[in-house]
Parts: sequence; structure tokens; C-alpha cells
Amino acid sequence: MSQQQSLSPRRDYIDVLKGLGILLVVFGHFMEQYRLGSHLIGSTFVTIYWFHMALFCMCSGLVAHFSLRKLLAQQLWLYLLGQAIMLAFRAIALQEDFTASGGLLMAFLLPWRHMWYLYALLFWHLTLPLLTFLRDKLKLPGAVLGLALSVGISLWAGTIDWPFTLVRVFAFFPFYAFGVLFRPQIDALDRAASRFWALRVVPGLVLLAGYGFRFWQMMQSDVPPGDSAKIFNDVAYGEGYTLSDRALFLLVGIVTSVALVAVLGGLRPLAPLGRRTLPIYLLHMPILTFLVDFGFYEPARERPVAVIIAWFMLQALGCLCILSSEPVNRLFNWLANLWYRPLKKRS
Repeated sequence: MSQQQSLSPRRDYIDVLKGLGILLVVFGHFMEQYRLGSHLIGSTFVTIYWFHMALFCMCSGLVAHFSLRKLLAQQLWLYLLGQAIMLAFRAIALQEDFTASGGLLMAFLLPWRHMWYLYALLFWHLTLPLLTFLRDKLKLPGAVLGLALSVGISLWAGTIDWPFTLVRVFAFFPFYAFGVLFRPQIDALDRAASRFWALRVVPGLVLLAGYGFRFWQMMQSDVPPGDSAKIFNDVAYGEGYTLSDRALFLLVGIVTSVALVAVLGGLRPLAPLGRRTLPIYLLHMPILTFLVDFGFYEPARERPVAVIIAWFMLQALGCLCILSSEPVNRLFNWLANLWYRPLKKRS
């Protein structure tokens, strides 16, 4: 079997998971404005936030290969390009006053809203030599050690109120590290699940039971769930957010992501969307911010829940259709590789 053939199943299931992930990211963001006014929307929003970024981070770890050239010519370039687009949007469309947030340079360098993920990837990429050494040289014991270290760092980091929006870099790091460290085992799980139906059905039933029970609990509460610290995991410990909350978040995210590899790894219709996540992730938030700031969300706010759901789903689907289109993706792929591909060919 050739190397290309042996790698193709892994690429396929990762694209499937990325497709699911980007759907959840977009729908989660587009429903957020209504989450505190409806038990159904609020509970759905919290359920998405339990695992959607854990899934994305794990997928990034599964495909990560250390390259300083890639880090500088593609990842750093892409982050700065995205920040420049966000800065132009904030200045022109939102007419934001940057003096209140540290000035124009800080607004350009520090991530705006969803850009934290590309920001975090720059830091996580620097850990790849150590993570791959533990995985390849020390095998499974090294992978377990690496995961323990990454979890320890994440839990310890919650004791510090980090500057420069570093809090999520530490908080979400174990998911990325897990994807890097356990790549062989996750690949093997996908291959096994494609042969044995029980490996797809049993984890699926467990997920439905666990998430269904928790969803039912949230629906029974007096008010829609709204504890932002426990939902976003982007603050230091204190005032109700504890180390045990972050530990539970890490456990649920990793277990759910692994189960989804088995359950959904063969769902090929999601794969094309998973190969087009870049422009969707970068541009969906400016589109959403424009819709919110210019009043497009207000007409549905006092309507029945069914109308609200239809309203934000139509907007989310429209956004997905535009940003996943072939012309948009060709443009963004060209921009993302503007410096990286010529340098790679030269080497």
C-alpha cells in the first residue's frame, strides 16, 4: 500500500469532523444573540460549546507537522491577513474607536473575537517538536505523559489572569496536544469503526444518552443557562469558575471528540465542507457582527421561538453557502499560500 493510500482514510475522517465543527461554530455564533431568551436555544448553544472547539483543536493536532517555514509563511501570514481584514471591517463598518482598546497597533496584533484560534495555533505549533518526540520515540507512555503535561498546564494556567488574550491558548491546548499525541490510535479507531458497526453505534448511543440527559436538565431549569465563564472557559478561576470546571470541560471535550471519530468518521457528505473551513471561519463573524449591529436580529427577538430559530438558521445557512462557494475558496487558498508555496517549491 502506498503512503498516499494509507493516509487517505485519515484525511477523509478529519474533513468530516471539520465539516461538523464548522457547522457548529457558525450555528453557535448565529444563535448566541437569542440564547438567554429561550430554554431551547440556550440549551442547544451550551451543548454546542461543550465540545465544538475541542473537536476543531483535535483536528488541527491530527494534521499538524512542524515546519518553521510553514509557521512563518503560512500560519503567521494568515493570522496577520485575517487581523488586517478584521481591522478594516471594524474601522469602516463598525466605526470602532481603537483608542479605548490600546490603540491601532494593539487592535491589529491581538485577536479580535474568533481570531483567537489562529492566534493560539501559532503558540501550539511551537510545541510540536516536543509532542511528536513523546509520541514517536516513547510511544504510548510518551503520549500519556504529554497529555498529562498539557492538562496540567491548562489547569495551572487558570490560576493566572493572563494578559494579551492568552487565556484560551492555555485552556484549549490539551485538545490540540491530544490530536498530536494520539494520532496513531485515533487513525486506528477510524479504521476499526469502518469495519465494525458496533464501534459506530455504541458510542453514538452513549453520546445521545449523556447529552440528552444534560439537555433535559437544562430545559427544566428556571432560566435559560447563562454562566458564561463555564461556557467559554476564558477567565481565570474565581467568582464561581473553578479548576474542577475546567477539568470537566477538558474531559468532556476529549471523550466527545473521540466518540465522534467513531460515530461520524464515515459521514462523507460533510467532508467537502470540512475542506473549506478557512474562509467560513474567518469571515462568518464579520458578517454576523454586521447583521447584529445594523439591526437584522431585532425583528425576530420578540417572536415565537420557532420564528427565531428559522430566522437565525436562514442567516447562518446563507452565510455558509456564500463562504463555502468555489470562487471564495479559490481566493482564500491563494491568499493563504501566497508565500508558503513558492518557498516550498524553492526548497
